Amino acid sequence: MATDYRTESLGRYFDDAAAARPTPGGGSVAAVAGALATTMAAMAAGFTAGKERFKEVEPEIHAHLERLEEVREALLASAHDDMAAYQGIMAAFRMPKETDEQASARGEAVREATRVSLDVVGDVRDAGLEILTIARRLADIANPNLVSDVGVAAELALGTVRAAVINTAVNLAGYRDEADAAAVREATDAALAEAERLAAETRDIVLATLNK
Repeated sequence: MATDYRTESLGRYFDDAAAARPTPGGGSVAAVAGALATTMAAMAAGFTAGKERFKEVEPEIHAHLERLEEVREALLASAHDDMAAYQGIMAAFRMPKETDEQASARGEAVREATRVSLDVVGDVRDAGLEILTIARRLADIANPNLVSDVGVAAELALGTVRAAVINTAVNLAGYRDEADAAAVREATDAALAEAERLAAETRDIVLATLNK
């Protein structure tokens, strides 16, 4: 059973991710990067909430804070789920394939385990895109003294989406369900394009504010 790093120290996670061992791997680390992105967006929102100057956007700011916490928890769960999904794929590949029946069962098990992994990666991708959507809005309405933190949130979230693109490609290599693979690629390409757009807009606002 994979270690549940939600109850371990950050130092242990880093040490294990850096070690010559299969997990935590790229999918898990991408999820952790996304979780870190939520913290910087939440900090910017937190320094906006309760300020008279931003009273008009107070309800929206609180909604963003609540959602960022939910997304953070989901990403930390995904960091754990990705490790379990990887182990599931490896277990499927270890199944016997001496007979036609065994080979067929093994092939189906690999397909099902890969589909589970694709679901986890898709969740991480979508979470990264949602963080970018929130960060883009915060660039407009949050306390400008925290605009650099909004920028950091956006860049980390973009990295999360880009990493999900790579992890999707890894999972699709050799994936036998061509129709499903095409649908996954289409969704991933669309998410990446939107993520790039949101990140670029946020970056421009952040740098323009900082360079005034």
